[in-house]
Amino acid sequence: MPQKAVAALAALVATSAGYYLGALLGFQLRFPDSPHSVLWPPNAILLAALILMPTRLWPWCLIAVVPAHVAISLPAGVPWATLLGLYCTNTGQALLAAALFRRYGPRDADDSTHKATIAFIATGVFIAPIALSFADVAIAIWTGWSNNDYWQAWCLRFFSNAASAAIIVPPILAVARAYRTWQMPSPRRVAESCLLTLCIVALGLLVVLAGSSFIGAVPLLICACLPLLLWAAIRFGQAGASWALLSLVTATMGSIAHWPVGFAGQTEILLLQAIFLLISIPVLYLAALYGDLRRYVRQLDTTAERHDMATQAASIGVWEWDPSTDKLFIHPHLKRLLGYEDREIANSVQGWMAHYHPEDVDKVVLLARACIRGEASGLEVEHRMMHRDGSTIWLLTRGAPIRGEIDASVRLVGTCVDITERKRIEEELRTLRQELTHLTRVGMLVELSGALAHEVNQPLAVILSNGQAAQRLLAHKPPDYAEVQDALTDIVDAAKRAGDVIHGLRDMLKKGDPEFQPLDVNTIVDEVLDLAHSDLIAHQVVVTRQFGSAMPLVRGDRIQLQQVLLNFIMNACEAMTATASNRRVLTIATVPDGEGSVEICVSDTGKGILPEVQPHLFEAFTTTKKNGLGMGLSICRSIVAAHGGRQWAENRNAVGAAFHISLPACHPEREAVS
Repeated sequence: MPQKAVAALAALVATSAGYYLGALLGFQLRFPDSPHSVLWPPNAILLAALILMPTRLWPWCLIAVVPAHVAISLPAGVPWATLLGLYCTNTGQALLAAALFRRYGPRDADDSTHKATIAFIATGVFIAPIALSFADVAIAIWTGWSNNDYWQAWCLRFFSNAASAAIIVPPILAVARAYRTWQMPSPRRVAESCLLTLCIVALGLLVVLAGSSFIGAVPLLICACLPLLLWAAIRFGQAGASWALLSLVTATMGSIAHWPVGFAGQTEILLLQAIFLLISIPVLYLAALYGDLRRYVRQLDTTAERHDMATQAASIGVWEWDPSTDKLFIHPHLKRLLGYEDREIANSVQGWMAHYHPEDVDKVVLLARACIRGEASGLEVEHRMMHRDGSTIWLLTRGAPIRGEIDASVRLVGTCVDITERKRIEEELRTLRQELTHLTRVGMLVELSGALAHEVNQPLAVILSNGQAAQRLLAHKPPDYAEVQDALTDIVDAAKRAGDVIHGLRDMLKKGDPEFQPLDVNTIVDEVLDLAHSDLIAHQVVVTRQFGSAMPLVRGDRIQLQQVLLNFIMNACEAMTATASNRRVLTIATVPDGEGSVEICVSDTGKGILPEVQPHLFEAFTTTKKNGLGMGLSICRSIVAAHGGRQWAENRNAVGAAFHISLPACHPEREAVS
């Protein structure tokens, strides 16, 4: 037989046995001269079983209790009509309560939250007992089983069923829950539970031994049991509270058994039922609320622990500033980022700002106060702080203003992230980018080396020939000083020309940080064309200049912008290799675009850009050259982006391609005024 079938069969057998024992106990707790019981456990036991079982077993569960119901009712002299009617009402009450609980209660039947408790009290303690008690009493009176007045009998039946559900069902559910989630308690927990049990047993013995005097001491005994119930509810949850309630009821029933005959009237016992009901409901609900609270606290502790681990792993610290009191909460991990323990830095603005880099204090304070005044939506600033060992660390501080719900005060809450490593990597990347940019520039000059040598040799040849001519002229008698003066003038011009070429070559070869300054793009283009003059002649390329007039200046680094234009020009010459020599035209145009920017366009009459290459043209390692690395245009894009501009390329309508650069214009006079 499958294991699930064995478990289901065992549950059905246990339910039937529990129903029988509960009915046997119920018959022993009947009112004097009445068939109604003080407590009627079978309904509660069946309700607990239905709550714990899957719905597919409910019909089998109702069938399983039939033998138990018959076996306990017939010996008690219950007529068959009453027996069948009470079976229907007993099972109907449990079935209605279980169905309503499944429908409106939590999905997990073992859930001990306050919502589950509310659902159980509403359905199992009130709705189902109220509804089925009408049928219960009607059957008992109609079959002659009860001789009480209808409403009196209804009160007896309702309080019996309701009190039974409130007192018996929770302990059964607690046992099932403990069986599924059993964990070995700590010795301290065991000792506390033993002490609580001892106190409850002592109180129970007092109630039992009190006998008939118990009814007169009900208020005093209730006051005595309430601390124990609260102790059980708060320290042991619904399981402890339900078992404490059951122990109290058991002791009370034991005391009633010792009352003299005729002393326990219906009024006195109804009072006890009402007391049981009124005590059990708030105690169970309190236990559920406290259980929820403990679960939420554990979740918060877990969340806080995970948050602390995450912030520590990510080098993040949390802070909160209250400008009204100038108090600053600083998470201990944030202090540890600076090498200090929590106690070593005071939670105050003054104590924290003392560790800022002196040059960054004003920047952070001004931004923070702007957020408080509502002039900025948030705070985000990178700044330096001094570590305990004397080193400097970088932090990224983010914050947002939060307005209090009561006093409308504004607080600033945020985080600090250690970005020292990121800054170091950024600096290394910047250095590597500069090195790569420089190497690319050197590589282009290597390609131009032949043309540059020719560019220098030309003025040197002029200098040599004019120097020799001057020597011959001075050897004449008399010397021709006018001709000598002309020769010297040619020598000076040629030397200047050679010096300009060498100076431009030296600038392109040197390394260093970019120097941003106002520049005239037309001058930049002229300098690049002069540098590439011989190479353009060697490639038989005709250059057309289309310079705009009254061009605004741009702010940039002269060498880097020359590198971008030189790269475009060399690529254009390469692209026009297969073009007929009489059609090789390089056009360089500059124009203000009317939107505060300056545009430079380098176009050629070459083969154009292949469609499959165009989307990736400015990406690294994209090249159409046989021995190219594909880094030139990618570096150009980085340079233009660093200048706040953008670049793009397109095929011309007729023939060839055009490369565009757009750079923001600058106004030195405005910058000087600001």
